[in-house]
Amino acid sequence: MARIERLQKIFGDVDPSSLNQWVDDFKRDANPESEIHIWETMAYAYQTFTATNNLAFEGKKEVYQIVLLRSGAPEDEVLKHSKLKVLTEAQAKIIMGLYTAKPEPIKVISP
Repeated sequence: MARIERLQKIFGDVDPSSLNQWVDDFKRDANPESEIHIWETMAYAYQTFTATNNLAFEGKKEVYQIVLLRSGAPEDEVLKHSKLKVLTEAQAKIIMGLYTAKPEPIKVISP
């Protein structure tokens, strides 16, 4: 529970979902432990980049979108599907370099 709370706080400025929603979403994952680990890797990339770059909301939102896409797709696919307005392609590549896990699509259990 503490890990999910930490993730919700890290991404809270770009994802307004409540803690209850975060918990519910992880309950729907086929392998919650694996998904939490993916989100922790995303959080590392997000925090590392935003800590060293003074970004307003729109920039942080783009960082979030990049790490979210990168968690499920290779770098070249992320660049194809990203519509960058604040960040440069070079910055997007730095962010993706901070995400060190292999891309894995999220598996959800249907109720």
